[in-house]
Amino acid sequence: MKTLKAKISKKGQITIPKEIRNELNADYVEFIKEGERIFIKKIPSVDELAGSLKKYSKNKSKTGLNEEEAWNEHVKEKYRIS
Repeated sequence: MKTLKAKISKKGQITIPKEIRNELNADYVEFIKEGERIFIKKIPSVDELAGSLKKYSKNKSKTGLNEEEAWNEHVKEKYRIS
């Protein structure tokens, strides 16, 4: 196991070390807290979720959502983001 460190700024911001960013290869991550441990998990990209937007594309005329809006709705539902 490799340990990397990062400083948390006064505003609560943190820079994820480059090695981890490269491995994650993601625009969004989620934080999972289990007891004293906190895990960072990548949220898959649109390309990785290819078929997940079917319900939006099939009902495009009903929902009126464009691709980006459909993706945002999907991520909000799946990861319970407000």
